[in-house]
Amino acid sequence: MTVVLVTGAANGMGAATMERLAALGYTVEGCDRVVASGIARVDVRDEEAVNRWVRDVHARHGSIHAVVTFAAYGVVGAVEETTPAEAAALYDTNVLGTHRVLRAVLPLLRARGAGRVIVVSSGAGAVAEPYGGWYSATKAAVERIGEAARIEAAGSGVQVSVLIPGWTVTPIIDTARHVSSPISAYDHDRAAVLDLVRGYLAAGQPAAAVADKVAMILASDRPRQTYLCGRDVRLSFWTRRLLPSRVYERMVRRYYGFPPEPVRPLPKAPLGEPRVTTGLRSPTDG
Repeated sequence: MTVVLVTGAANGMGAATMERLAALGYTVEGCDRVVASGIARVDVRDEEAVNRWVRDVHARHGSIHAVVTFAAYGVVGAVEETTPAEAAALYDTNVLGTHRVLRAVLPLLRARGAGRVIVVSSGAGAVAEPYGGWYSATKAAVERIGEAARIEAAGSGVQVSVLIPGWTVTPIIDTARHVSSPISAYDHDRAAVLDLVRGYLAAGQPAAAVADKVAMILASDRPRQTYLCGRDVRLSFWTRRLLPSRVYERMVRRYYGFPPEPVRPLPKAPLGEPRVTTGLRSPTDG
């Protein structure tokens, strides 16, 4: 019996992964903060709830062999119009929620001397999404955490991988939170980008494709550090690394419906002796 934990299991990629792994004979235990049949109700923002869930699964089965962290949500809004509280709440779930799960599970895997961890990021972690920039930031953070944990845990027999899905048919836009104080200057572009994103998601890979990738990683004898899942994310991953930055930026702007970047130089400084101001008053100031 191989016991696998899956967070964010109520719908989308998490639900598809539970179904796929169960069909392959794994014993799968899922959780989510929303109520769903066959999974535990756990909010990854609650450290004690996470610890209690992990302890309960371990007590019932006698061991835990792997964990897959899907739990996350999105925020629709420009960087400027997202409040610090909204950004912090997003980090609390997407980044610290992943961290809480790892802290609860890693000691058990270390004690066994073996185990698998799959930290799920997103193509948005590699390409900053306009009006989803804070979500992109959380997914980039999750990738770095997964990479660090892979190095740190390797000596104890625990293998950590980062999974980066591209556009996938999921309800993430439907469940995303919208900023509470939108700025009218962004209204037109925000709505246009949101329509594009809905289209990209609808045309994306099925959630089952991500579930199949999870199953492949779990079955691998020597899982890699990073796995890309989806033609779009593979393309963006490599074009960012191979193209000049200005060319890449133009491609991203076009992809999200933005015109070429306008050239607006700063006003030229007046001729004469340059002066640097520090904002500090000198002893001779009146």
